[in-house]
Amino acid sequence: MVGKKITNGQIEGALNKLLSGGDCLVMGFEKDSAGIRHRVFKDSLGNMSITNHIFALNGGLYLRRLFSKGARIALVLRPCEIRSYVELVKLSQVEPENIIAVSVDCFGTISSKVDGVPVDPDADVLGKEPDRARFACANCRERRGVVGDAGVRLDVSGQYWVLPYTEKGGKFLSLIEGPEEDVTVKMAIPPSKSAAAFQTDMAEFAKDFSNCIMCMNCRDMCPVCYCVDCVFNGDEYLPKGDALFNKIFRSGSTDMPSGKELFHLIRMYHVSQTCVGCGACEEACPQGIPLTKYFKGISERLQGIFSYMSGRDPNEQIPMVTFLEDELKNAED
Repeated sequence: MVGKKITNGQIEGALNKLLSGGDCLVMGFEKDSAGIRHRVFKDSLGNMSITNHIFALNGGLYLRRLFSKGARIALVLRPCEIRSYVELVKLSQVEPENIIAVSVDCFGTISSKVDGVPVDPDADVLGKEPDRARFACANCRERRGVVGDAGVRLDVSGQYWVLPYTEKGGKFLSLIEGPEEDVTVKMAIPPSKSAAAFQTDMAEFAKDFSNCIMCMNCRDMCPVCYCVDCVFNGDEYLPKGDALFNKIFRSGSTDMPSGKELFHLIRMYHVSQTCVGCGACEEACPQGIPLTKYFKGISERLQGIFSYMSGRDPNEQIPMVTFLEDELKNAED
């Protein structure tokens, strides 16, 4: 594979060329004295950072809100965020024609809810502070910048590279100054190993979710949970008023809030094929429920049955929207 070595400012220079046309936006991270956060840039980049060791939410959520037909957007985000973009394309929530997606090697993140996080976008969290890393990062399936149209990779010597994966990625590479060369060096982040199959039981499930207050932050912050008319906004699954009153008289005493186990089980099913394991749901939970363990564990087990990985390849069909005769004849539980 060919690529280009990059030094400080070269990626920003390429992105500024895109912005100079006046009809393109760049979504990435901005660093200042207060911290690092997502930002959409227009005209110029300001204090852009291509890396971010603090996780607040998945940028795919912002992309879903920002996207409009024909919009030209360049994304420079973490692999889990680019993977969510790929899944949103498959779900017909965004159109990829005018979007350039660049994934950047991720060395782990610290929760934005943790106090005393230093403003260092290049922090090697998993290497130097593994105890502070989020569960999602410590168990990530793909921390390498190998998804999307292009990737920003770091080799073992500390040299950054930009590698193109698609025709759009090749056009982005052409905006970066310097010669192309064969990339034969070893990269700092190796391929991830497969995790053990997730297992639990309903007693442990009920215990872990006992503190749920049904705020639905987990649903609202999930980048791939996109339904306009959510069934949980009505009374069918989560009754209220007369419906709840009459249900209690029919069924007897009930815990409050009512229906929380059903809410999470249906959500797990709903996002099981497209979940990228980013942990945005857990980050948004005010009760500290280990949501990532369940959503990531269950989704990866299901995806494994179909030899599927969410966001890996835009040409990979989501399993349950296709039918292949005898596709599960050799599947093992």
